[in-house]
Amino acid sequence: MYSSLSQLPKGLYNILTYLALNNENIWKMMKYNSYDALSHPNLSMGEKLAFLWKHGAQEEYSLFFTNLVEDEICESKCILKMYQYYIHANPSQYLSTIVYAFDFLYGGTMSLVDYDGVPANRGDLFVHEIMATLNGADIDGVGKLQFNDKLSRYSAARSVIGNSKTFTGESVYMTVLMGDAGVEVGCGD
Repeated sequence: MYSSLSQLPKGLYNILTYLALNNENIWKMMKYNSYDALSHPNLSMGEKLAFLWKHGAQEEYSLFFTNLVEDEICESKCILKMYQYYIHANPSQYLSTIVYAFDFLYGGTMSLVDYDGVPANRGDLFVHEIMATLNGADIDGVGKLQFNDKLSRYSAARSVIGNSKTFTGESVYMTVLMGDAGVEVGCGD
């Protein structure tokens, strides 16, 4: 049986659910654009999932499962884009290496947050929170996410997105081995 990546379509939602259950700071940074964003109460699961754009106008949402956000980016809120960036063939016909991208955009006037009494760059804190939460996490239906150059040369974090005047951001690329081991796909495979 060859891999058909049957888990790929649900992968992003599974990662989102994992983040919603295991990290509060990312959600606070998305909801509150103030310097004291982390001092606000935790968001409910419903509030977190309400960020997700599903269809229609995008300007009311802050979380996207695509790298393309068509509406103008608001300078006064954070946007998180999560998407499959690259798929590598693997020497095994049963596995593929998936590279997931996490782009975090924010307005320049909200670049700093109070992190344990110290002014911290919102983008640096996002990179830390993603790494602390997802690096090595074994996520149901996805696998073990890794920041690992041996799995993909695309494993990286970089500050290269934005328009250099009103908003900026960070990109984090993490990898996972994904396959269909144990999934029945039909006769003669």
